[in-house]
Amino acid sequence: MNLFRSEEHIPRWAEFNPASADELMSLTDLVALFGTESRRHLLDPDYLSRWFPQRRRERRDALDRISKTSAFWQG
Repeated sequence: MNLFRSEEHIPRWAEFNPASADELMSLTDLVALFGTESRRHLLDPDYLSRWFPQRRRERRDALDRISKTSAFWQG
C-alpha cells in the first residue's frame, strides 16, 4: 500500500506511472466508496445473509457517483 501526504506528492514517486494518473482517488472519494451502508454492517452477525448481497450494487453506485467507471475500478 502506498500512502502519500497529498496528491501532489504522487508524481514525484520514483515508480509513478503517468498512465495511471486517471485512477487516483481523493480522500473524499474514498470515503464515499467505503462509507456505503453495507460497509457499516461488516461486523453484524447477519452480514452475509442481509448486507453482503447488496454490497456489489452499492459499490457500483458509489463508483458511478464519483466518476470511476473504468474497468480498473468497476472490476
